[in-house]
Amino acid sequence: MSHLSLMDANESELFNITDMNTADAMRTRLLGMGLGVGLDVGVLRNRRGDVVLASGNTRISLSREIADQIKVKSLGVKI
Repeated sequence: MSHLSLMDANESELFNITDMNTADAMRTRLLGMGLGVGLDVGVLRNRRGDVVLASGNTRISLSREIADQIKVKSLGVKI
């Protein structure tokens, strides 16, 4: 399976975060929200504006700029 940017991920699909190419301060903020390498996340919305993720009962909205810096691989599961 190929790795792609979270910005390019399909809606209603489950992904695993494989890399975060963000500045240290942003990585710390993302980790504080529960996002880190190895986490499985569902993409609820990925349209022109933000990217909305689901992890357990948590929903997180990321700007497209930040989503572009997060690399994921598809787990081939629809949510």
